Amino acid sequence: VLSLSDLTHVFSVSPPHLVVVRSGENVTLQSINVLKKMEHVGWFKQVNSLEPLCITSKWSSLPTVHHQNGFQGNHMKMLITNRNTLLRITEVDVADSGLYFCGMLDNYFIFTNATVLKVQGNIFNKLSAMTPNAQTFILGIRYHFDFCLRYNTIVLQDANRLNTGMEPISYGACY
Repeated sequence: VLSLSDLTHVFSVSPPHLVVVRSGENVTLQSINVLKKMEHVGWFKQVNSLEPLCITSKWSSLPTVHHQNGFQGNHMKMLITNRNTLLRITEVDVADSGLYFCGMLDNYFIFTNATVLKVQGNIFNKLSAMTPNAQTFILGIRYHFDFCLRYNTIVLQDANRLNTGMEPISYGACY
């Protein structure tokens, strides 16, 4: 009798661990090294069922860790010990939310310790860190929206007061 375990190595599978942090905090994700000898190790991020992206990886024969797909070493850093592979993310942002997992290669790739990282925060929390042009743009949008809201409110109040039977005006009237 031939079973699936005769053809492949079987490891336990568990649902991803949920980690919730606030914007601006630091977080460390951990993966247990399940292989005695790793040729290659990497951390991956997946968002909304899109294709996973490699964040950082390292070949055992080389001393350097490589960052890929636009991920920066000053924001996400991989650390490898004998027992664990860690991904340290500094000053997390809402954009860092997603599914993270570690992959290890010996003769085949093994993906381990999936973690769902949920960053709670408001994109306007970092307004002070933006360039003056970005601040002006965002505040301009806000003032434009406020103007449209006030304009439509005044027009509707006048229409109701005069009882002209005028139809309500949508926010699209400002555009």
